[in-house]
Amino acid sequence: MPKIDAPTVAEHRARVQQRLVDAAESILRDSPSQPLTAAAVSAQAGIARNSIYRYVDSVDDLRVLVIRRYLPDWLAAVSSAMDDAKGPKQQIVTWVEANLKQAADTGHGWLMGIVQTMPSNPSIDDTIDQAHTVMRDSINQAWSDLLDADESKTRIAAALTAGILNAGFRELAARRPVDLVIEMAVTATKGLVRSLARQR
Repeated sequence: MPKIDAPTVAEHRARVQQRLVDAAESILRDSPSQPLTAAAVSAQAGIARNSIYRYVDSVDDLRVLVIRRYLPDWLAAVSSAMDDAKGPKQQIVTWVEANLKQAADTGHGWLMGIVQTMPSNPSIDDTIDQAHTVMRDSINQAWSDLLDADESKTRIAAALTAGILNAGFRELAARRPVDLVIEMAVTATKGLVRSLARQR
């Protein structure tokens, strides 16, 4: 039996897997052009290369675990901010602002880089799809409440709001000043809300 450095085998496995995920994240953040290989991860984590496969089935599994490290907290933060907002107008603006703040805190660019550069993987595809569904549902509901459940207007308004958010993501990835990106995105969203609310 391999030597363990924790009170139980389960705790040992959890600690080693945490080191592997930490190592993978460090490589993905700091050296995005460097391939994420078993050799690179094992060197970063200080673990024998062949030992990696005792804890994950593949290096791509580490990419999935890195993504899953951030998505739940991101979604919870946005949901909490929207719960605190008063009324649909404020919820819509909050949705954009809270997502951009999470993007700035986590570095949305490198996270999306993981998704875009890895081969199709059902685990990560499902994870991303579920996250996007939660996000779409929340902004759709806010616009539906504001526009009296007019389905066509709701879908268009939500798509326009997502356009503002995605533009903000791109500007953050381009290393524009965070406060300025958020301020301008919020201003644009408020303008959209005022304009469309008058058309009800």
